[in-house]
Amino acid sequence: MKLALSFYGSRGDIQPGVCLGHELARRGHSVTMLVPPNYVSFAASMGLAARPIGLDSESYWESDRSRELLATRNPVRKLRLAQQQVAEGFARFDADLAETVTDLAAETGVDGLISGPLGQERIHALAEHLGVPMATMRFCAMSENGAIGAIPTSRALPAAVNRASWRTADAITWTFGKGPENRFRARLGLPAARQRLPHRLQRDEVVQLQAYDPVFFPGLEREWGSERPLVGFLDLPADERAAVGEDVATDSPLWAWLDAGPPPVYIAFGSAPLSDPDAVHAAIGETARALGVRALVGARGRTEGVAPGDDAVFVAGRMNHATVLPRCRAAVHHGGAGTTAATVRAGLPTMVASAGADQAHWGAAVTRLGIGTSTRLSRLDTTTLTDGLEVLLRPDTIRRAEAVGAQMIEPAAAVSTAANAVESAFTRTTV
Repeated sequence: MKLALSFYGSRGDIQPGVCLGHELARRGHSVTMLVPPNYVSFAASMGLAARPIGLDSESYWESDRSRELLATRNPVRKLRLAQQQVAEGFARFDADLAETVTDLAAETGVDGLISGPLGQERIHALAEHLGVPMATMRFCAMSENGAIGAIPTSRALPAAVNRASWRTADAITWTFGKGPENRFRARLGLPAARQRLPHRLQRDEVVQLQAYDPVFFPGLEREWGSERPLVGFLDLPADERAAVGEDVATDSPLWAWLDAGPPPVYIAFGSAPLSDPDAVHAAIGETARALGVRALVGARGRTEGVAPGDDAVFVAGRMNHATVLPRCRAAVHHGGAGTTAATVRAGLPTMVASAGADQAHWGAAVTRLGIGTSTRLSRLDTTTLTDGLEVLLRPDTIRRAEAVGAQMIEPAAAVSTAANAVESAFTRTTV
């Protein structure tokens, strides 16, 4: 089959799509990745054809408007800036996506479309326009279910309450999203959509891959079945990691630092924006000294190596989770699905400091399982970090984290199951 996979956002949003694309290409399908410009080379490093769509997602928070958005305390101004940011981003995304998929269909043909969470209603319109099947991929339980509600909480709520909260969330999303979606459909010559997207996906029997582990949401796998299969977290094959240049050399300064002392606490926030990075890094150093632990800090844009005047803190750039995390004792991060998967799979007690999207749901999940705790990234300081690490370093938290990690689906099995589901659904649809 000739397949186009559209995945937009940060590295955590792109990598699962690249993993699936890599497996589908390995099986002989023709795969084209549609990704932000800054991730075209990443997809290409995995041997995949890739075309850019939308704005550079890494520089999203580096504009003057973005910095003002983070800094302002005026809620009206913050809302106005956010609306401008989103409108600008979607305008470029919509234009590029429509043109790129239409061109691809004319040049080589397209037999099926696969979408990540962002832009799936656009991919649904394009699939309708081209008359081809589609599949979606989700990175958290972000549609109606009885296991968890739309508002993140570590408390167990009645299934009816959880389902009602999702119906309310879907109604709000449809109220604000139907205008832009229908303008995109009009661009393709399609009639306006009259139903919310979840109803249309169910009506069209679209397979909705759930790219995360069922151990986090007991009962959900049974509730959703084959229509929304929980396949597990997707990750790159171990032998492909070298292709993306993230392996840690055994003669590197980081490796020497790891060898020189006890296992550190891993602390990183991915692409989540920090309103005051200096304050956060100061809090990490103060907490590490107070608790007598070492800290491995992932931070783009900062000088790599041992922190000045504090050999208990090492600052590093991008790291291979599979190599580094087994050498750590606990983890603090933003709660992206991929980072949560990697830290829990490594058996590490985890503290989530969420900034948005589905991250607070992962914070609630690790808290419910008793394998960690959570806070908001905006609240992270010496006090909250100290309190969180004290929970992570308790023997009972460590034991539970190791047990949960041992139950998780292996990445290779998750990727294979996801590819099987796509092949089965697309073959059934086109026969």
